[in-house]
Amino acid sequence: MKEATLEQFTRDVKGFVTASQGERVLLTENGKPLALIVGIEHKDAEDLELEASPEFWRMIEERRSEPTISLEELKAEIFGRDE
Repeated sequence: MKEATLEQFTRDVKGFVTASQGERVLLTENGKPLALIVGIEHKDAEDLELEASPEFWRMIEERRSEPTISLEELKAEIFGRDE
């Protein structure tokens, strides 16, 4: 993660925003964290909406709490034989 002071950021906003596309940029003021810049260059509107949706994350959490099967069991179920 890249770190920059607020003063550095204001001198090169475009440079830090560009850098945030590859790594997060932590902005600090007086040595304390102030903001985190996260690039979204490769995301679409649906990605951004889902990432911010409590309902979506609730559904993910519920699904992860359900029983799972191994990949081998899934293949056997789909193909009707052991892979």
